[in-house]
Amino acid sequence: MKFLQENVKKQALAILKNDYEITDADLVFSLPGERKFGDLSTNLAFVLAKKIKIKPLLLANAMAGKLQNRLAEIESIQVAGGGFINFFLRRDPFLHYQWQNRMRPMPAKPEKIVVEHTSINPNKAAHIGHLRNSCLGDILARCCRFLGHEVEVQNYIDDTGIQIADVVWGLLYYQKKDLAAIKEISDLASYLWNLYAEVNQAFATDEKLAAARREVHKKIEEKINPEYEACLYIAQQVLLDHIRTMARLDIQYDLLARESDVIGLDFFKAAAAELTSRRVMTLSQDPEKQGCLVIRYEQENIEKIIVRSNQTITYVGKDIAYNLWKFGLLPRDFHYRPFFTYPDNHPIYMTAGEPGTPTSRFGQAGKVFNVIDVRQSYLQNLIAQVLLQLGHVEQSRNFIHFSYEMVAMTPGCVREMGLNLTPEEENKPYVEVSGRKGRAVKADDLIDQLIAKSRLEIKSRNPGLSPDEAEPIARAIAVAALRYFMVKFNLNSVIAFDFKEALNFEGDSGPYLQYTLVRLNSILKKAAAAGLGALNEPGCLARLEKAERELYWEIILNLSLLQPQVEYALANHELSSLAAYAYGLCQKFNHYYHLFPVLAEKDPLVKDLRLTLISLFKNKMEKLLQIMGISVPDKM
Repeated sequence: MKFLQENVKKQALAILKNDYEITDADLVFSLPGERKFGDLSTNLAFVLAKKIKIKPLLLANAMAGKLQNRLAEIESIQVAGGGFINFFLRRDPFLHYQWQNRMRPMPAKPEKIVVEHTSINPNKAAHIGHLRNSCLGDILARCCRFLGHEVEVQNYIDDTGIQIADVVWGLLYYQKKDLAAIKEISDLASYLWNLYAEVNQAFATDEKLAAARREVHKKIEEKINPEYEACLYIAQQVLLDHIRTMARLDIQYDLLARESDVIGLDFFKAAAAELTSRRVMTLSQDPEKQGCLVIRYEQENIEKIIVRSNQTITYVGKDIAYNLWKFGLLPRDFHYRPFFTYPDNHPIYMTAGEPGTPTSRFGQAGKVFNVIDVRQSYLQNLIAQVLLQLGHVEQSRNFIHFSYEMVAMTPGCVREMGLNLTPEEENKPYVEVSGRKGRAVKADDLIDQLIAKSRLEIKSRNPGLSPDEAEPIARAIAVAALRYFMVKFNLNSVIAFDFKEALNFEGDSGPYLQYTLVRLNSILKKAAAAGLGALNEPGCLARLEKAERELYWEIILNLSLLQPQVEYALANHELSSLAAYAYGLCQKFNHYYHLFPVLAEKDPLVKDLRLTLISLFKNKMEKLLQIMGISVPDKM
């Protein structure tokens, strides 16, 4: 559809520029909400009417007359609504174009995009709240790849932060374990799950313990053993657990960027030279911040401490340096080493402080998406401000905070996961999760529960399936249910996870999308077995009765909007629009198939047209589901 719009626009401008002062920006197409208003519409007459002082309706009629019968792709043009110019496409050529180009990939784009997502503190197992970030980040990266961009997925590892200091203190001083004993713990990430909550309760009630924790943190930053050695081991083992958890959802990374390497390679020192020379970072004049280097956050007119009076760097300073590096604006680079290889042989590299595997593939982005929850908006805004103050105007514009609200659970979900509810919580719409308070669900436990529920559903629908046959189907359904649930809501909404809603085969869910494709694939297999699968060119739509022809055309038009829908989702930071688009397409297809069966049709030309529609639907929907990270099982 986008290619067609550009072609029509080019032709129309060439014709209208002979009589009107019109620019490329003046002619914008939209998609009418109702089919009676055409397949494309423009408000061009309203735009030009203001300039030349003429009524939009008169201008629209004049322009429509000049364009009528002169645009190759347009069957007819009508004026409506006081001046809107509506275009009706030539249907058979449009259908043929969609068929001929169904396998054409998107052309490669020169702009490299870095997407940073997940970025969980490596101090315990991942929980349900982390999954929204990872699913959104992965779908965001898939959108960019679909549009032809080179995409690099980074996962920032805060391996020197106060959260990991909590569990280092807990293991070394609270439980009196040495490094050898720590290495004997078989499932360290899960073990730390309870320990993290336990020590935080202790810190909250005993200031001496909290002070001891801060001392451990200082030793980690200064690379003093045994704290530093224990920290590195814990971070690596927990990180491996996070990677394996996310891989269960088909989420992968290219680079793990460690905070310890940002510090060890003096990234901030390189950034500070430019920050101070341009007076972006200055010595604070506030007596309470004496000796601190600060940046004034213009949006709130407050000073943010970047370097403390004891010369330690805040996380804000580290983030500024790291994001300058992403754009290739820092005269420093990491060293790298291979860290992990997925079953499909895709490698993950990790930054290193010492020379490792030579590579220059990382960073150098033209655009950066940081998928971080809404609570970090001020920090992301500050980084964009700093980029602008340093004169990096394009990079500031292309530094994008992809924010979202938190994940909670419905009371029913909390009960099903074996957690207790207070009488007050029983009546709440959702219950908040907190790893620090020990009130959360491990991501792996949630995935396991989804698989178990999917397995029961599959066996009830297909009692003859063996366990080996049912298991991969159950896993595919569980992943689809979870990923779709995490993306289908507006990013500004708190979402309350619910098993029943996520696994609904008949409603707005991942399994519903899968079921539609399973049914469609079954039709195509039966058609192929009957010798009906070898389609060359679509037939003529006039062969269909009017009611079917209009519904058929509606589906074809909607299928052609895949690229604009992906572009819209990115531009508006609203991936939920992709879920709504996919759900709407499947609803339309299921309605069509209910009214117009394929294999039972007697007229061979009508049957071929219906098979054409099914084949086009399969092509577009598989691309859309790939973007959403949803696979289609053989049966459901």
